[in-house]
Amino acid sequence: MTFILISGKPDVGKTRVCNRLHGAIGQNGTFKLRYKKSSDVACREDHIRHYEKDGKHIVVSSASDGDKCMLEFAKYLDELAKDGVHPDIIVTTIREEDDIDKKEYPMSHMLALLDAIANEESNLEDYYKQNIMNITTFSPTFIKSHAFVLHLEKQDKSGVDNEEKVLIPYCDDSADKIKYAIDFILARP
Repeated sequence: MTFILISGKPDVGKTRVCNRLHGAIGQNGTFKLRYKKSSDVACREDHIRHYEKDGKHIVVSSASDGDKCMLEFAKYLDELAKDGVHPDIIVTTIREEDDIDKKEYPMSHMLALLDAIANEESNLEDYYKQNIMNITTFSPTFIKSHAFVLHLEKQDKSGVDNEEKVLIPYCDDSADKIKYAIDFILARP
């Protein structure tokens, strides 16, 4: 299994990149959309989608804001596993830092969830509740050699009357990089 992580601080375009990636995959024609789920807990733009190409399964999840999003993702992967589907590639967003003052640990929690996925833990939702929700730091062991990271930075919008003029090309380029990585991974024997 290979992970592609779209990292960055809040409001740098992680969800937007995922949505641009969905567009790029959808236009390709060789990827079959197996299932699309709008997030029940995140913003209306967040989705979890499952694609298949040449017998390989790709899951893209754009929400990683907190425990509710990650539990939803874990539950989704549990449902796929019940159907005998284990993703070959997982693309997900990951908040770049934890907020110790607010006692929020989205980065540590997502890394722990991805590590559990790589370790082939069963029943991820329960595993998350029992082993991840209360941790404050985490250092991955299983995903170290099977992860690509695309780090997003806040774009300078000063002097621009419409921020879309800056964000759209940046997000399109980032989505193209991820699509290229997916194609590269799928091309390997």
